[in-house]
Amino acid sequence: MTVTLAMIGGFIGNELKIPAGALLGAMVAVGAANLLNLEPDMPGSFNTIAQIIIGGFLGLSLTKEVVLGLKDYLIPSLMVVVLLAIFGVITGVIVTKLTGVELFTSLFGSVPGGMQEMIILSESYDVNHPAVVVIQTVRRILIVIIYPLLVNIILKYVKG
Repeated sequence: MTVTLAMIGGFIGNELKIPAGALLGAMVAVGAANLLNLEPDMPGSFNTIAQIIIGGFLGLSLTKEVVLGLKDYLIPSLMVVVLLAIFGVITGVIVTKLTGVELFTSLFGSVPGGMQEMIILSESYDVNHPAVVVIQTVRRILIVIIYPLLVNIILKYVKG
């Protein structure tokens, strides 16, 4: 039942052109079933299968062009990773101080990008996993809405 609900919700979310629609649609469908006490369940082996599939998709992004482009973009890439990590940690600490959310939960919720990867990675640690899912989902939705607006404002400012 859970897989069927996830697939239906995922396809609906994708067809509605919602940002990360397949992921969000599946989450909403299964979450709604859970809230309606239908008790959806997923075998533990499915988590491993999901991680393997996500790992495969990430592996697909490693192409010859990407490797050849490393020489031109290695320093900028490292700078982005280091700065995002620093700002993610700072954000996580601030969120913990202001809201009382447990630090590791806040840190996993504050990591920019890679929502699916952070949700899966958070399962390996002693964190409030549902909270990480909620924080990452809200973050992703807002980024998809707000970031393009910020880029347009910056473009207008730069172009004068």
